[in-house]
Amino acid sequence: MRWLPASITSLALAAGSLLWTSAPAEAASTPTVPVQAASAGAQKGKVYVWYPTRLRRGGVATFRYKAVHLRGLTADGLVLAAFLPKNTVSKVRFTSKPSHAKCGYSASRAYCVVPLRGRDTISMTMQISIKYKYAGKYYVGHYARAVGLESGLSTRDYVDEVARGDLIVKSRTVISPR
Repeated sequence: MRWLPASITSLALAAGSLLWTSAPAEAASTPTVPVQAASAGAQKGKVYVWYPTRLRRGGVATFRYKAVHLRGLTADGLVLAAFLPKNTVSKVRFTSKPSHAKCGYSASRAYCVVPLRGRDTISMTMQISIKYKYAGKYYVGHYARAVGLESGLSTRDYVDEVARGDLIVKSRTVISPR
């Protein structure tokens, strides 16, 4: 039965190529500006997330974050946040965090605001105890955002700056009912 999805896909591609229209001739004559290649030394920061795929009810989910190539960022700090499902968390522990980081849990969000201070790599680990009554698929959105640290702003102000575009990955952990 594998031929059915393959034939449907090939028919859709053929229909799409028939409907494809060419651009007008005058559009091809407009000049284009070449994109400047980034230098090899300037690399963009990247954040990696490790998460469990299966847990038992009432278990502890351990999330590890690692941010690399941070010297290329122009920001003063980095916000790492996990948006958790409501009413499922009994305790949040930050087992390892960078020095001078401010971490906390509020409104179903576990977060850390980390000043960069010339560091190139940052790692953080948090443990989330999930309530025993919860079973099924547990989705957590992991976010990272570079921020400029200003005096007078609270940690929650930086966490509120996190938007949907800052999503790294949405993890799925299956919590077994037994």
